[in-house]
Amino acid sequence: MGFVLVPDEPVRRGVRRVARERLGEAIELLDRAIGDDPAPGGETDTALAAHAAEKTVHEVRKRCKSVRGLARLVRPALGDDFRPFDRTVLAAANELSSLRDAHAVLSTLDKLLDTPAGRADPSATDLWLLRERQAARSAAATDTIERGDQRLRRSRDLLDEALAMSQRWKIPRGFDALGDGLGDTYGLGLHWWRRASRRPTDDRLHEWRKSVKTLWYQMRLLHRAAPSVIEPIVGNLDDLAQALGDDHDLAVLIEHLKADPEQFGGKRRVKQAVRLARAQQDDLRRRAFRLGATMY
Repeated sequence: MGFVLVPDEPVRRGVRRVARERLGEAIELLDRAIGDDPAPGGETDTALAAHAAEKTVHEVRKRCKSVRGLARLVRPALGDDFRPFDRTVLAAANELSSLRDAHAVLSTLDKLLDTPAGRADPSATDLWLLRERQAARSAAATDTIERGDQRLRRSRDLLDEALAMSQRWKIPRGFDALGDGLGDTYGLGLHWWRRASRRPTDDRLHEWRKSVKTLWYQMRLLHRAAPSVIEPIVGNLDDLAQALGDDHDLAVLIEHLKADPEQFGGKRRVKQAVRLARAQQDDLRRRAFRLGATMY
């Protein structure tokens, strides 16, 4: 039925169904990755394997985020059952984070080099050399995803555990089971929007982004309750989450480069990349705060 709650479906049944579908999809993706035969060889096979590994990690992590958003929607009703479930799904996603981070940093570098500022920068050659170094690190991360990779297996086992937890959730009838959680999510986003507006640090923008993304998932779940009202909200939240997500990717890139400049050709190259990244963040944050003023 998809990632949506149906108005005439009992809340408990609908919440359990969505959790079962999303976690089941993630487990199936991991089972497929664990069981895949290694590529028989050749550049094309290697490229396809890398793309498949990257896509699997991305899709599994997306499902983890969406089911955590579902759990937060009914958090007041779950009581003590919420935290063990949330921690288990988060741990499953974190098993795959190193591979995701390696590819995300490379993708962010590519986007940065493709901006008008990146294309116009006279030091672009240096930045492309930096990009090549990150590409090598990304490829090395992909190479570790092989048949029987323990991170995949640990993630799969944790999601299987979370799935069993979700099917025991006791949730009361009616919108009251959802309303308090939705209000809490909105209130948390409002809190971090205000804090980030006063002092826009990377950490504050990151916390705001997480709240926005959770609210986006929750409004998607409720879409069928009032499509004409909720659809524009979902669209605005999507735009806002995209701007904040791009900003966070740049923050991760900056942190990554500063942590070990010598791995990326020295402090001069890193400084050039950081300067471009901060300029791009300024543009993204202006857009995000405009959108945030509409939502909050």
